[in-house]
Amino acid sequence: MSSNTNETQSPPESPTPPRRGRSFTFIELLVIIAIIVACCGLALPGGTFFIEVPITLALGWIKYLSRVVPNAKPDPWVIGTALVCLLGVIIGAHLLCRWLSGVGSQWPMKRTLQFVGLVVLLFVAGIAMVGMTHQTAWLTRSPEPLVSGPDARPRAYSANNLKQIGLAAHNYHDNTKPPALPRSTFDATGRPLHSWQTALLPYIEQDALYRQIDLTKPWTDPANANAMRTMVKVYLHPAFSDFKGNDFVGISHYAGNVQIVLSDKPLTLPNSFPQGTSNVILAGEVSSNFQAWGDPFNARDPRLGAKTFSGPNGRPAQFVMLDGSVRTFDAAELAGLAGKVPE
Repeated sequence: MSSNTNETQSPPESPTPPRRGRSFTFIELLVIIAIIVACCGLALPGGTFFIEVPITLALGWIKYLSRVVPNAKPDPWVIGTALVCLLGVIIGAHLLCRWLSGVGSQWPMKRTLQFVGLVVLLFVAGIAMVGMTHQTAWLTRSPEPLVSGPDARPRAYSANNLKQIGLAAHNYHDNTKPPALPRSTFDATGRPLHSWQTALLPYIEQDALYRQIDLTKPWTDPANANAMRTMVKVYLHPAFSDFKGNDFVGISHYAGNVQIVLSDKPLTLPNSFPQGTSNVILAGEVSSNFQAWGDPFNARDPRLGAKTFSGPNGRPAQFVMLDGSVRTFDAAELAGLAGKVPE
């Protein structure tokens, strides 16, 4: 007689699922993409653009805040009012949500804070989008290039020189009796003596140089040779390396408007310019055939167009107007302005 033996049988083991490869997290994926972009940027000519753009977008706000925050002067009343208003919105939103959720419901404050935070975020994002749209439209309509080239800083420096020339012309006008704009001088026989830029020297912090010049003798006279060899910083464009003329005289990278500085009669502000001083060129940049700043004939006619005035590297010339503003014109605008002769 066989005995029944109760044997304990273990349940069959479930098959082990095949092991899957580890998936990348979102952060790891971003790091890999950043490494690939960086490698492409270093490998391609001019490819640093691909590195600079994401870095600027990601971290540019830090530089902005470091520049703005130290100069910020927060108004305690404004900050207090904003906090009170925000607290009122939170309390009002919480009570409203509790009422809408039904009698006896327990609407959590955490959910209210999340809701208010989302509304504030959407409000800030809307303001940012409006600002981006406005700036994008402004950039697309701007006549200046979207990316500043290597001549951007010299161009700004030159614009400052022109502003100083314009301010000096106004100071000369106001300190001359009777008032008149600077002009080149000639003696009774028509012999050229000195330039309009020489007349501006005391008003561009060059009074010592001005006192070295004998105004009764021509600018080419040996008595004035040492003074005329001096390089005047305000008359030099930093984009050019040519600072001395053929006769070893200090040259100017700016020329006057022939209708102003070689006028046969004194011109006064604003009576001589019924078209408005903002529409009259005083002087502008030149890029070739430089003349000495002491030369009475250092003047050009803007009516001849861009072949007389031009900036470095083929860029349009910058002009200082009689109102002191610095402007750039296309060919049609320049022709229209130059055709208006002073009265």
